[in-house]
Amino acid sequence: TVRQLEALVRLSESLAKMRLEEEVQPEDVAEALRLFKVSTMNANASGQSSTGGAPSIMSAAAPSREEMIRTESFLRSRLSVGAVVNRQRILEEAAAQGYNSMVCARAISVMISRSEIQERNSGRLIKRVR
Repeated sequence: TVRQLEALVRLSESLAKMRLEEEVQPEDVAEALRLFKVSTMNANASGQSSTGGAPSIMSAAAPSREEMIRTESFLRSRLSVGAVVNRQRILEEAAAQGYNSMVCARAISVMISRSEIQERNSGRLIKRVR
């Protein structure tokens, strides 16, 4: 929509300003598009409307066992033993591949409780330990 295009323009301009540049560069546009896609996918995966509404009743339900197993399998394949990664980046990648971000966050919590993953840097980073 026009609003979305305007938002992309504003975001691209803001990224350029953050680098103290007067002109928008192609990498600013690419990053704006990436951020827009990730935020749109996260909103869709969590059941939120594009107007920023609350999650739908379906997303509040507990995930199925199969969905949790599939999500944990994704996390294990993405995180090799010893790897330290940004938690938000993993959630974005999972959403980009069609995983529900809430289920992914829950799977990370379960894996932490099983000592498969450790939190680092106040939970911003996660490390796979086994």
